[in-house]
Amino acid sequence: MTAFTPYLIGGAVLAAGAAAAVLAVLSPRGRAAFAYAQLVAMAGMYAGFAIAFMDRAEIVQHGDWSALLLELLVALAFIFAGLAALLSSRPWLLGALILAHGAVNLLHLVLGSGHIPAWYAFTCIIYDAIAGVIAIWFLSERDGGP
Repeated sequence: MTAFTPYLIGGAVLAAGAAAAVLAVLSPRGRAAFAYAQLVAMAGMYAGFAIAFMDRAEIVQHGDWSALLLELLVALAFIFAGLAALLSSRPWLLGALILAHGAVNLLHLVLGSGHIPAWYAFTCIIYDAIAGVIAIWFLSERDGGP
């Protein structure tokens, strides 16, 4: 635990609260679209970290390419699963996918992925847990939310 940990937790809670506020004012279809947009952005961030981690002198190590390929495959899995949930009659599955993304963050943290800063994975676990539960709540109501 570092001196910045309380700020990271506070930032994650604040961001999740802002996402909840957006969900609260959107229409039911807009809520699902917003949750899907969050999922796509989350999935793409890790591919971006893998690209940013590559050697700036353009001497790319094999491990860098494998990390990028793995992150892209995971991102595509989340993007396509999210699209299927968005188009289904069960949009609450988008919230479940956000929670699942939190599990991927936990794997990054526990396994010590070299291309992902530990503080980022830690912060995202908190955000994904809160945002995922809130998305499930808002997207599972028959009339479009609480």
